[in-house]
Amino acid sequence: MMECYYDLNQKKNFQKLFGDLWIGRHPTKNANRFMTLKLDFSKIGGTGEELERAFEQHISDALEAFVNRYPICYDANFISDFKNRPIDSKFASTIYEAREKDIPVYLFIDEYDNFTNQMIRATGVKDYRDITHGAGFYRNWFKKFKGDFDRILMMGVSPVTMDDLTSGFNIAANLTLEPDFNAALGFSEAEVLKMYTDFKGTGRFTRGEPAEIVSSIRPWYDGYCFAEQKVGRECVFNSDMTLYHLKHLVHTGEPPRNMVDANVRTDYEKLKTIADLQRTVLRLEPQDALPMTEQAVVAGGVQFPLVDSFPAEAIIKPANFHSLFFYYGLLSMTGRRMGATVFGVPNACVEMQIFSFLREMYFPPTKDWLEWDSAARAFAYQGAWREFLSLVAKNFEETTPIRGGIGGEVRLQGYFQCEMRHLPQFIVCPELELAHGNCDFFLFPERTYYADVPHSYIVEFKHARKGTKKTELDAQRAEGLRQLATYAKDRKVPVLAKGTTLHLILVQYRGSTMVNCELVDEKAY
Repeated sequence: MMECYYDLNQKKNFQKLFGDLWIGRHPTKNANRFMTLKLDFSKIGGTGEELERAFEQHISDALEAFVNRYPICYDANFISDFKNRPIDSKFASTIYEAREKDIPVYLFIDEYDNFTNQMIRATGVKDYRDITHGAGFYRNWFKKFKGDFDRILMMGVSPVTMDDLTSGFNIAANLTLEPDFNAALGFSEAEVLKMYTDFKGTGRFTRGEPAEIVSSIRPWYDGYCFAEQKVGRECVFNSDMTLYHLKHLVHTGEPPRNMVDANVRTDYEKLKTIADLQRTVLRLEPQDALPMTEQAVVAGGVQFPLVDSFPAEAIIKPANFHSLFFYYGLLSMTGRRMGATVFGVPNACVEMQIFSFLREMYFPPTKDWLEWDSAARAFAYQGAWREFLSLVAKNFEETTPIRGGIGGEVRLQGYFQCEMRHLPQFIVCPELELAHGNCDFFLFPERTYYADVPHSYIVEFKHARKGTKKTELDAQRAEGLRQLATYAKDRKVPVLAKGTTLHLILVQYRGSTMVNCELVDEKAY
């Protein structure tokens, strides 16, 4: 979009592209004024000299396409001599001709930090430092960019690479946290509602009220906020996921069975990147690498000072490392508490990616999932709660040594959330407010595809340290019984459990071992 707006070659198409939009009715003086050069660093890979060659080849190819696109600046004689020049000469002559003809050039760089992030992930900081500091080729190219282009727009994932380049490229402004750009790359709820309203009646999308559909996808795709000044006032939907859902409605007349688009599931790699960074930089084992994510999904939010710029060598500082979760889109600004920003998982789509990753981290590769699937179906359709929860308890106890001995209630809650979230038959609501309290888990049928599930559950967990005496366990049990009885009286319960038998289950743990699992009550609704 930016390229089309600024490219002088697109002047004839300006009305077609922008005429009915606000920016088309209020064009700036720079509209269609520039020659535009676009670089995409996601296409570059390799290490050492191979990486430098691939980088320069990409720039060379982009420059050749560039001079051929603008005969207004580069004539046939220039182009015939251009191909045989070395890369430095190609770049210098291209800029020189543009300067001579007084035509400004706009540089667009997509995924400017793609291969540097991969480099840190694979080998740690040293090789990365070699290209971004001193006489490193990447740093030197950015020095050239700084002096030779009229405008530059760079897009990437994190501010790490930018910080390491700033002493040579010290004119950059980070727009990520600016309130004016908070909603630039997402859809507001009003925009989503307008889209669904406009497309209603298109293809097979003939059923359902747009407002109700938007309400149903809000928990999955909404929730992104990038500026502190906008917290609680403006959040946006993930544009890719929203369009994925809308396209499915138009093509099939039904919502997608899997609410997470496979294209976005590649963001799973971001979690692996964080784990690998911790492995290479912090020297942690991969299975112990995501306490921040577990804390966020269990506690509903975490707090830390957001850092807008830091070098790769400072990744090991907690504030910097925690900030990566925000820049990778795994956490977003969700509220304020005691004068500071709260960061939480923005929506169920991201939550599913996190739990899929944690599931892989929690369980050994030799695990038999057929046994788990069979127990899960019996849990949903036959009310076999004891068998399923006992299997989950067995799995948790087996994986505790794999998790480096890290235990406690947060780990237990995170583990069980991971297990519960992979039950497709249920909507899982952790920490649901019932009767002025918060139950650990409320599971009721996912009625779009599993309307025939006849059971629902409220599960309350109690955790005690290893070695806790029976008298304390008995006191915890009494508290759990009281809480479950109170939860069952909430007026939301009959609505959520409608058409099912609701089971009230108390589970008690001492250390990593389940010591009690009992049915407290059950009732048909």
